[in-house]
Amino acid sequence: MFINHNQKINNFALRSADNFSKVVLMVSLSIQQNWLSVGDQIKDVEQHGINSRFLWGVKKNTYLYTEAHKHKLLGQVRAVLASKKPSAARSLSLMRIFLKIPGLGLAKAGFCCQLITGLVGCMDSHNIKLYGLDTKDLTLPKNTKSPTYAKRLSAYVDMCINHGSENLWNTWCELVATKSKKWDDGHHVSEVHYNYLIN
Repeated sequence: MFINHNQKINNFALRSADNFSKVVLMVSLSIQQNWLSVGDQIKDVEQHGINSRFLWGVKKNTYLYTEAHKHKLLGQVRAVLASKKPSAARSLSLMRIFLKIPGLGLAKAGFCCQLITGLVGCMDSHNIKLYGLDTKDLTLPKNTKSPTYAKRLSAYVDMCINHGSENLWNTWCELVATKSKKWDDGHHVSEVHYNYLIN
């Protein structure tokens, strides 16, 4: 699943700033939402822009910030990927880029990393239960200079590296497939990540 679909999404996201912002939009729209509904929500935002009913709460700020800074953000991500830093260091740098976007915490910044670069991963509510995680360890303080901020960010990246981005993707897709009869299987859940972006 990861091998079949994640690389396609990486290539899509890194191809242009518009594609990049669409991936971030998909991540933002997925917050507190059923994954089945996200494709239709993307279409609604593309039709209505900032007036979409799905850009509620901080999601509106996420959308506005990403649209305003998408070229800079993509350039920063490309620079990190082109660097000779070890994978763990690149993952940390990427997370710091995505965490600048309003509305993205550790899990969704990790989801952006996973979708756009194949690194890190998303420790959302499903994975929190699956891996028995403490939610407070996944919450960042507002002060980015706080030692707790750096510690939790580093711990999150290490946790995702230890579990493996591919494993996190595949197990999440398999788990979500059991939540609704509308999914054929985990492969179907994985595939729509890409289909939501190109349709």
